[in-house]
Amino acid sequence: MQQQYDRTSELEKQVMSLLATENQPVNVAKLLQNGQISSSDLLNALQSLSRRCLIEKEASLYTLSPVLKQ
Repeated sequence: MQQQYDRTSELEKQVMSLLATENQPVNVAKLLQNGQISSSDLLNALQSLSRRCLIEKEASLYTLSPVLKQ
């Protein structure tokens, strides 16, 4: 798991940090409010993290994988 985390970009780490502060799944609009990330960068980071199973997506809501929250 550490190797996966080490391979993430600074932007992806920032997105994961934002998701870690949320107790419930959040939508893209809420993530855009909380950070200084452009919408295109945020969408690219979410897509990349989702492909690597580091975050979970339900409908249009995102949450950090339970394994990473621990």
